[in-house]
Amino acid sequence: MQKLLKNYRLNFLLATLLFAGVASAAPLPPIHVVTVDPLIKIFRNEAVTGSAHGQADSARGEQATFQVVVTSSPVDLKDVRCTVTTFTRTGGNEQLSDPQLRYVGYVGSSISGLTTASDILRPAPAMYPDPLLPIEKIDVSAGDNQAIWISVPIATDVPPGDYIATSTLTARRLGVETSATVPLTVRVYPATINTTRLNVTLWHQMWTHDNWPMPKRYSDGFFAVLNGYVKSMVAHRQNWGWIETLDAIQFSRDKEGMLQADFTHFDKWMDTLLDGGLQMVEGQHFAFRTKGWRSDFGVTVYQPDGEKWTSKKLSPDSPEAREFYAAWFPQLQNHLEEKGWLDKYVQHVGDEPLDANVDSYTTAAALLKQYAPKLRIMEACQSQKMVGTVDIWIPQLDHFHKGYDFFKERKAAGDQVWFYTCMYPAGEYANRFLELPLIKTRLLHWINYRYGADGYLHWGYNFWTPHPWEDAADYRQAQLPGGDANIVYPDPDGPGVIDSIRYEAMRDGIEDHELLSQLGEKDPEAAMGLAQRHILNFDKYDTDIQLFRETRQELLKALSQ
Repeated sequence: MQKLLKNYRLNFLLATLLFAGVASAAPLPPIHVVTVDPLIKIFRNEAVTGSAHGQADSARGEQATFQVVVTSSPVDLKDVRCTVTTFTRTGGNEQLSDPQLRYVGYVGSSISGLTTASDILRPAPAMYPDPLLPIEKIDVSAGDNQAIWISVPIATDVPPGDYIATSTLTARRLGVETSATVPLTVRVYPATINTTRLNVTLWHQMWTHDNWPMPKRYSDGFFAVLNGYVKSMVAHRQNWGWIETLDAIQFSRDKEGMLQADFTHFDKWMDTLLDGGLQMVEGQHFAFRTKGWRSDFGVTVYQPDGEKWTSKKLSPDSPEAREFYAAWFPQLQNHLEEKGWLDKYVQHVGDEPLDANVDSYTTAAALLKQYAPKLRIMEACQSQKMVGTVDIWIPQLDHFHKGYDFFKERKAAGDQVWFYTCMYPAGEYANRFLELPLIKTRLLHWINYRYGADGYLHWGYNFWTPHPWEDAADYRQAQLPGGDANIVYPDPDGPGVIDSIRYEAMRDGIEDHELLSQLGEKDPEAAMGLAQRHILNFDKYDTDIQLFRETRQELLKALSQ
């Protein structure tokens, strides 16, 4: 972690020397420490206002979050540390679980969204608060802010009430120890979240990627990395996982020349996802564009090449493709059925089909429908010409907006409808770009509730750029804005990942959705009224944080009656 910490230590020696003379002539003022709503992104070099006392409202089963901010003025602060006492219930001796303390780090982004939002915090290039650094101390340069992120797990069986703790910050200024304290209160309501119903997936990749190598494919180290990802996902209420189905299969031919599939690696991958707490698994696409964006889809076919099996793309209506999938898909369906996974696995065909190539998509999907008819199909899509083919429709958020009547019809017909975001839509639409207010990431799942979308998909869990700590934007792939390709960061010290404040906001939004859904079961009009207070339209929101906190209180109180 020392390697990681060096990226965030900005020691301005000149500033220290300039202030040293002043400091020696007069007593230094107390260090400036306040609590700030965790939905507010704290930039290093801006004036910060906050409260001397932090309060968080929480349902049981959630995490209460505090953001404590220290400003170093007029000299550097060295070895800034934060501790928090145990949260204890007022009028009793019940205690909450130990809080987790992390320091908010900063990453660069060189690319903004393709259309600038009116509420953009800072246009790229800029440094943005995002990663949550699991370190014990940090230095803060003169004039800078440093946010400390305090997460308090709330068990589902704790008694409701106010739980009190004290946060203490210590540091050295010019060699002298100094400290400040901030009282914290968690108000726990009787409302309870045991599990969440919203379908959520963020695609993870398991290949060596730029500067971030992976252990040998399918080794113990490989699955340790995957397990680290799953732990992070489950902790953030993600409930779907991703498997590279075809790549995980070892093909061979028996004595009669019949195709045989070895599921050893596939099974270990599935076990890692499901045993780790994910509820559903989506199989990677088997069809890919043959040329450009509007080109037809070809399907992946594995064939023997000497002692190895290699893949190539063929037309989905070719005899070779039909022969391969006529042998492969029945084995996949039978294996899933034998393992009891048939209701936990859904198959992708080809990503984001358009009207221009939807015919080749449906031809590819027909192979699955014919040879593995029990498997459902899910797809991020930009065409509506797949009725009878797709079971789970996942339009881009702006396409969901424009085609809302169509997608309501698909839900009425028994299909699921989710939505997805990526580098699109930009502009005023909610997304998870670094430059956007954090509340717009949280409100993604209020959109789910407001418009009846069953789930959310994003392609970028960990598609790291070559230097994700310096520039989280990817200029090589279609000018991806900062925050699109990843919502976690590589951990140089282990198989896990470094979480982010955006991932925390997304988790909180998923839990908000669950609370709204619970209220909707007992009072649909009240629940929808709360959602409509902030989701004015697909691309128009009330992002006032004080109003949002009041809405959350109303929601918690309504569920606690």
